[in-house]
Amino acid sequence: MKKVPFIFLLSLMIFECKEEKSNSVVTDDNRLKIETKKFDESTYVLNDSFAYGDARRYGVTASNAGSSHPFSGKNRMTTVLDMAEESGMEISFPSGYYKMDLTLDSRKNLNLRFDNSEFNLIHIAQVKKTLPIPENITIKGTLIAYARLGMTEARNISIDSVILKSDVSKNLWKLRNTGCHIYHGCKNIKINYLEVQDLGSGSDKYKYTHAALAIDGYNNNPENVQIKKVHIKSTDRHGIYITGKDHLIGEVIIDKFGIGSSKDMDGMQDAAKGEEKDFKALWVNKCYDSFIEKITINEKNAKAKYTAHFDSGDKNRPFIIRSFRVINDNPNINFLEEENHGVVIEIME
Repeated sequence: MKKVPFIFLLSLMIFECKEEKSNSVVTDDNRLKIETKKFDESTYVLNDSFAYGDARRYGVTASNAGSSHPFSGKNRMTTVLDMAEESGMEISFPSGYYKMDLTLDSRKNLNLRFDNSEFNLIHIAQVKKTLPIPENITIKGTLIAYARLGMTEARNISIDSVILKSDVSKNLWKLRNTGCHIYHGCKNIKINYLEVQDLGSGSDKYKYTHAALAIDGYNNNPENVQIKKVHIKSTDRHGIYITGKDHLIGEVIIDKFGIGSSKDMDGMQDAAKGEEKDFKALWVNKCYDSFIEKITINEKNAKAKYTAHFDSGDKNRPFIIRSFRVINDNPNINFLEEENHGVVIEIME
């Protein structure tokens, strides 16, 4: 029988995910009239058979997004993103494999829509302190990435759905996926659905790959990350490593964890040296005033040391887990609790 942490009985907490505001119905004709008053996109048009706001209208398809746009001289994807940022109009991108990164570094006020569109990397960051932070970006539909979803210093980012897959034939560096990293300075990040199908390990190329979902950033930890559902299908290393404050997560499912190698793995933000090599499904460290509605961890194929690690915390600013369920219990994998942790489990199944 698995040794479980002491369960605190608290009053029921209701996890509220904010629903998107419903938009009033606007016909295509009316939308065209309204948006063309705001921005004349005619200079960018290469194929007027597609509707206003359709990326194909401006010459962008999955197969040619990297080719030059005759108006700007930049590649077509960059050109359309520049236009979207300047105009505020919503741009929709067709499905397909783009064989390039989706780079939104230092961009602001973007409204983008994707249709199972596949990229190598999704990057939303401030890469230099002299550059603006990325903020006020809305991404609708489903994005697929073969390398990583990474954010740094990002503010007010809203994403419908992201699926992180491993396919070395589509990863530009011929690697497996390295997960979702919400890093230092990030605030007000909302994701409806995050799926990590695989997280890789095995060489120094995965040196900074720590967890399928890592929310961290030493001395500048993320704040207010909201994710409605996280599904981690397989991770060679940790499942979730979470620090910071004011996070809200709905349902978490971890199917397989800790099955890979810690070879050449670097240390982790806010963690003691060496702890990164003791794999866990859930690792809560220096995380305050935060909440998970429900987490289900399958230990059938796990090779990790711990189910969960409740690390440094504050009981006056607790990290609350409404429901914690372990299936296919492995008696060799237990909980690790530090004396000063602040994790509260209401229901242990």
